[in-house]
Amino acid sequence: MGVLTKGETGDTSVVLVAVDLSPISAAVVQSAVSVAGARAIAFHLVHVLQPQPPDLVTTEHFSKVVEQTKTQLDALTHTLPDTVLQVVVHIRAGEAQSQIAQCASEIGADLIVVGTHGHKGIDRLLLGSVANALVRSAPCPVLTYRPKPEPASEQIAPPCADCLAVREATGLITLWCERHSQHHPRAHTYHDVPSSYGVGAQTFR
Repeated sequence: MGVLTKGETGDTSVVLVAVDLSPISAAVVQSAVSVAGARAIAFHLVHVLQPQPPDLVTTEHFSKVVEQTKTQLDALTHTLPDTVLQVVVHIRAGEAQSQIAQCASEIGADLIVVGTHGHKGIDRLLLGSVANALVRSAPCPVLTYRPKPEPASEQIAPPCADCLAVREATGLITLWCERHSQHHPRAHTYHDVPSSYGVGAQTFR
């Protein structure tokens, strides 16, 4: 259901942002705005209510939940820039990934932006499954937002502190510190040599 509209659309990009109203939702919205850049966009914000057993849900209870959800979604739209020509809020109930994909199809979305928490174990199965399923089933490209403080993988080393300092000091003119800029200006990493040869992954510069 659309509950908030601002402006009229013309030749615009249609962006659907799916939020679960967790603490990362505001960052998901801002990520979508950043990707759109200076282009005019029609901004659709969708939240999917999880289905509840019929004997536990009354009409009064459901109406209250919907009103609370409207208020929270409305708050997420207050900082949108002027390039956003239209804002439409959708509240749906059912299976999250199918409802988001269906909404994207109905509005002719050019892009879906959805958050993923980067949890592990059972939390990853529950919280990351929506983004994973959308990548496979959505009718348009899907951008997944992941909080930056979360490590991408335990196997990926953090960035070199000296390289970061050099980039900040030179305004990105120089990318590597003295240690990492030796031999070759561009790094090449390969993992193709079998371990039986006694050579693992190597980086050459």
